[in-house]
Amino acid sequence: MPTVKGGGIGNSMYLVIGANGFLGSYVIKNILENTEKNILATARNLKFCDNSGRVKWVSCEITNDGDIKNLIEEIDGNEIDVIYLSAYHKPDEVQENPRLAWDINIIALSKILNLLKNVRCFFYASTDSVYGNSIDGYHFKEEDRLSPENIYGLQKKTAEALVVGYGYNVVRYPFLIGKSLLKHKKHFYDLIAETISKGESFDMFSDSYRSSLDFDTAAFLLIKLIEAYREDYPKVLNISGDKDLSKYDVGLLIAKHIGCNFDLIKPVSIEDKNKIFKSPRALSTLLDNSKLKSVLNLDEIVLKF
Repeated sequence: MPTVKGGGIGNSMYLVIGANGFLGSYVIKNILENTEKNILATARNLKFCDNSGRVKWVSCEITNDGDIKNLIEEIDGNEIDVIYLSAYHKPDEVQENPRLAWDINIIALSKILNLLKNVRCFFYASTDSVYGNSIDGYHFKEEDRLSPENIYGLQKKTAEALVVGYGYNVVRYPFLIGKSLLKHKKHFYDLIAETISKGESFDMFSDSYRSSLDFDTAAFLLIKLIEAYREDYPKVLNISGDKDLSKYDVGLLIAKHIGCNFDLIKPVSIEDKNKIFKSPRALSTLLDNSKLKSVLNLDEIVLKF
């Protein structure tokens, strides 16, 4: 990928809140590869987080006021570019524990928004779940009415309103996939690749579509936005791929990438499997990424492994 230009002034640094997940690991990778800034990264548990070079990890439970106070002290007056990734994000678990999810997704976010100082820019990572279901292949634009299918989507919608109301920025992501960079945790990609590499089949939905993107590109585009940040950016941007892909389509791309037989990826209907979900799901959610392309002067955004 090309180097992102811009930033790197004085004591400017990145603060990545909730950096120890799949996307967070790619965000850190792209900051290190494409900028010269230092990174202050937070996680609830630092067991698998190593301080190295320009990355300093800080233990932070975002619902703990003491941890937030310590985090503010760690920033120590530096100008910060904030990437907020923390969330209670599994829809079924949010439905089962809505009050806990509210504390994490709304209350903690509100407190942090009000306490952080010296913020050059703040980007909140949201989800295509806020839109609801795409009808007849419609691609949602950022200004469209939001109609979430579940409590998780409703809470993300509320969180977005807090962020934008504070004058900051939101990026909405689709289904993201890619090889895990975490030593202790495998992603869906890894499970698919390992299964079909052994000659075993893997079932994947063929009738549910998203504007899917890989973690690396998703993180790169976010860092590109931040490094070129302007006050006149749209407050909400879809970061997504150009193609409408089912998970079956994504599975075929993985099979092609690792040189496995396409027949090992088995198409199944989400209608048959939907009984496994406790909370409602949109059948398909497609995104229009034309605003992002305009802001960053891009011709295409393609999922790649």
